[in-house]
Amino acid sequence: MISKNTQLETSRLVLKIPSLEEVPFIFSATRFEGFNDGMLWDPPKTEEPIIESYHRNIKAWEEGRGFSFSLYNKSNNDFIGRISIRKEEEKDLWNIGFWTHPEQQGNGYMTEAVSAVLAFGFESLHAQRIEACHALWNKASEKVLKKNGMTFIRYIEKGFLKKEKWIEENLLGINRSRWMENTG
Repeated sequence: MISKNTQLETSRLVLKIPSLEEVPFIFSATRFEGFNDGMLWDPPKTEEPIIESYHRNIKAWEEGRGFSFSLYNKSNNDFIGRISIRKEEEKDLWNIGFWTHPEQQGNGYMTEAVSAVLAFGFESLHAQRIEACHALWNKASEKVLKKNGMTFIRYIEKGFLKKEKWIEENLLGINRSRWMENTG
């Protein structure tokens, strides 16, 4: 069992379990034009769906199915975004997803966070492979994944439905041995 007190650290970030205090910051991110375009969820009209998501995240943590981390800047405690690692049906396969608040994008924070979560996945969760999808047009997410050693697995023509249109995705991944080569 992974303690809810678990924190991950990078040179500039602290990653910790989500809290309800973050709801207004998350809601503010969803107000930015285009923020939700690459996500499975649409911008909520109120904070209520974010609160419901928080409770689902905590339940997943308690059940060992998924671990969401909120990113905070170590120097000023600013909220940066969120990253999650979730168990897939295939044995020892995990999947990550992430987003950065639009006011914090372009600073390399998510590259650091993905690195920390990959280490957590391989060391603490004993993952053998970790994968992530990104919308084809989302070059920033693709860059973050590739900087962390993930490589192309396959193109997904109908990744997810958004505004009645299919969003194309690429699936990238890294296995334990490749990750160890990259970090060793």
